[in-house]
Amino acid sequence: MKFRRKETIEAVQWDGKNQAELKAFAGQFVMFDYADVDKDGVLDALLKVKDSEKIEHAHAGDYVVRGKKGDFFIMKQKEFDALYEEVK
Repeated sequence: MKFRRKETIEAVQWDGKNQAELKAFAGQFVMFDYADVDKDGVLDALLKVKDSEKIEHAHAGDYVVRGKKGDFFIMKQKEFDALYEEVK
């Protein structure tokens, strides 16, 4: 038999440039640092998500997910895609 998760979640995918969208979604739980990661002279945004225990670094393609208790956490795209489908 096959099963699908019944819960509905809210999440935003980090694309490396959507800082304003993530800040509006997760507020004080997201932080950004800037570094020239590609060594191209342009500062790239580095996303960090703060949960109750630690600060995690996210990579482009990762999802920032709002938990049931209002907390936020990072989920890799492959894991997210395996568990959820978009509600239309």
